[in-house]
Amino acid sequence: MATGGPVQDLCEEATCSICLEFFQDPVTIAECGHSFCRACLTRSWGESGAAQPSCPQCRGKAQEGSLRPNRQLANFVEIAQRFPLQEGKEAVVAARKGGVCQKHQEPLKLFCKDDEALICVVCNQSKEHRNHETLPLDEASQEYKDQFCSCLEILKKERDGILVYKRDTEKESQDLLKQTTGVKQETVAKFRQLHKFLEEQEKLLLAQMEEVEKEVAKERDQHLAELSKELSSLEGLIREMEEKSQQPADELLQDVRSTLQRYKEKEAFENPVTFPHALKRRIWDVCDINHFLESLMKQLKGFSGNLAWKARSNHGALVSDTSTYSRSSSPKSTHSTK
Repeated sequence: MATGGPVQDLCEEATCSICLEFFQDPVTIAECGHSFCRACLTRSWGESGAAQPSCPQCRGKAQEGSLRPNRQLANFVEIAQRFPLQEGKEAVVAARKGGVCQKHQEPLKLFCKDDEALICVVCNQSKEHRNHETLPLDEASQEYKDQFCSCLEILKKERDGILVYKRDTEKESQDLLKQTTGVKQETVAKFRQLHKFLEEQEKLLLAQMEEVEKEVAKERDQHLAELSKELSSLEGLIREMEEKSQQPADELLQDVRSTLQRYKEKEAFENPVTFPHALKRRIWDVCDINHFLESLMKQLKGFSGNLAWKARSNHGALVSDTSTYSRSSSPKSTHSTK
């Protein structure tokens, strides 16, 4: 990037954009071709804490294993250091830090909100910026920092709400699975007492409970996956805004509008119904059937001589009677109020 004069141009090409010093042990990111000091790039990735490294210059994805030593650039820097480049190098550093307007050589004390650029007082009076909204650098930085803080507060509250909902979902799934396991065991015990007479009903109910277990686990996995995905998205946006809000004013104001736009476009998370009432009802119905079977077994003991006949006559009525019994006869059927 030419900034004025061959000496300064040469210094620019030999300077790392992270440390603003001559390259030391330069490496090139294979994915985008940008070069940095190896130590600067490693430190930048470590400080970001991102799961996927990215190029500090173009923000493109990168892989740590794809870094290539740039020996040609290292040789170029070695040659450049032999020339009296200090004056040009200082000019590049000052320009990059946003200290001086390259066009008017005036301090960059203002921020143009329309162009999202640092300008000097001369630029502010020029035709290019005359009708634009400008603010002092500190005031503009504070304005956007306040916006970031407001966004972060909302995002963190939403994240906390999802975390609470996630814990509740996990607890409810554990309770439901524990309840299902208990009902399954109770069902096995009741049907073993009734022997072959209720063997088919036992297998049927067990199959239903195993299906409920799978459905509970399926619902749990699906909702936990959705919650994890939403949390990941929120964490990424939070991390980006936290990093942005900690940056110096000139860096913070770069691409500030696009960062806030991603926040505005994010859809608010709405808690879904995790476990349908119909699914819980199926568990409760089996509990009611167990109570019915216990009562039925007591009645059958008084008819031991006619047990075979009872089995044939009652077998067809058993399933149809259980639903009516669960609603009208069982005093323990209170699950529907949960």
